[in-house]
Amino acid sequence: SLDEVFNVFRERLKRDINIHNCEFIKPDADINAFYEYELFPLKIDKELMGYLAIRGLKSEDKEKFYILFNQFLLVLKRVRLYTRIEELAITDSLTGLYLRRYFQERLDEEIKRCKKFNLSFVLLMLDLDHFKSYNDRYGHLVGDVLLSAVAKIIKDNVRQMDIVARYGGEEFSIILPNTNKEEAEYVSSRLRQTVEKKHIRAYDEDLQITVSIGGSLFPRDAKDARRLIDKADQALYRAKQSGRNRVCF
Repeated sequence: SLDEVFNVFRERLKRDINIHNCEFIKPDADINAFYEYELFPLKIDKELMGYLAIRGLKSEDKEKFYILFNQFLLVLKRVRLYTRIEELAITDSLTGLYLRRYFQERLDEEIKRCKKFNLSFVLLMLDLDHFKSYNDRYGHLVGDVLLSAVAKIIKDNVRQMDIVARYGGEEFSIILPNTNKEEAEYVSSRLRQTVEKKHIRAYDEDLQITVSIGGSLFPRDAKDARRLIDKADQALYRAKQSGRNRVCF
């Protein structure tokens, strides 16, 4: 991580150069609080990653400092590149949501955590209604716009701690940690209603779409990942069969 890289750099800097202090400042921090420090911007491909704040740097040590500083920047570039590669490996390029494989790993982790601390959570499966007919009528590019729009609605209406993934095709999955059935029903209904009311501009088309949602509760409905997904899928099937644009648990 960035913090780990900085801690290694600071130890080396203090070992090789006699300075009073060295701090890493995030780009959105108030730099006025560091008026006693020299600030060195950390820029990678014109993006400001933060500042290196140095106090007590002597003029005779500056040449050596700049050598170490540039080495630090090179390491930051590698860390940033690795992070982006890692993100690409676990996220869907169209929606920006997690991929199914990573989601299943997180689901297993959540089950272990809840078993250990005697907690509960809710799994939601969400599916776009009549999505194939939109693809057939308007084309796959319009279908992609619909998927991206629904993904954004989901992200905007869940908590930061919730885990959202594109499960496959037009289906999304959501883990709601520390959530009971009543809370999950409220979240699901809000998602359903928000999608229903949304006018989605897709190229020359102004479209509306609905979603059906199925939910299962851990540990009430199932105590392992496979059965929990099966239960949520069964609830989703009931929502579809009973008229779509519905929530079932």
